[in-house]
Amino acid sequence: MPQVQLANAAVARRINRCLVRLVLSEETDSTLSISQQLRQAARACCYDAENGLGWNTAGHGLTACNYSVLLNQRGLLSLQYAQEFTGAYSWEQESYVTFDLRTGRRLALADLVADSPAQLRRRMHNAITRRFGEALAEMAVDQEESADVAMVAEHFCWDWSTKRVRFESDPGPAGEDRAAEPDLESFALTPHELRLYYGRLLPHVIQNYEPDNTYHFPYARVQPRGLLVPVAKAVTVKKQ
Repeated sequence: MPQVQLANAAVARRINRCLVRLVLSEETDSTLSISQQLRQAARACCYDAENGLGWNTAGHGLTACNYSVLLNQRGLLSLQYAQEFTGAYSWEQESYVTFDLRTGRRLALADLVADSPAQLRRRMHNAITRRFGEALAEMAVDQEESADVAMVAEHFCWDWSTKRVRFESDPGPAGEDRAAEPDLESFALTPHELRLYYGRLLPHVIQNYEPDNTYHFPYARVQPRGLLVPVAKAVTVKKQ
């Protein structure tokens, strides 16, 4: 469970409570202390009182969380955390969060870049289409099973005639399957770049075909604002 320590205890407490809510979601009582919520989550995951089995080390549902710090400088903290789930099979879900270390407030992308959402979505549409087109081409070179290729293309709402992913905002027949729009609040910061994320959770049998879901935008390619400005300037100065 990611937790922070700061000189300002109230700000640290605000961030830590937010992180617990994000990781544990609705699984615990948020009015409890953090340690009590963690015990409650562990019991929900791994204690089987109904069948008299006691503690089950295999677990079920949310079973673990790992995290990494992507940026911790100039008043900004950006984290990646990965929740691990166990059920019929195991899977991992990655999420991202960025905080203002002065106030403890969770930051939205609009707090950090001045690029319009419409412009960023267009850029993401093009980047996703390009990456998925390359993945399909690679599958063809590797002579993958045509049924697998068709299934992957269908899940990505690939239009073979235009060679593009069909997104919800694209024109076309109302009944056509469309890919969800990129979520611009799924972002993270590093000392050098803004990262946006887009993944389509493929069925377990074809998960190995899923392309990399990270899209990299060096600060020179976006318009930093607010607390991100000095971080971006530091990159420019370092290059000079």
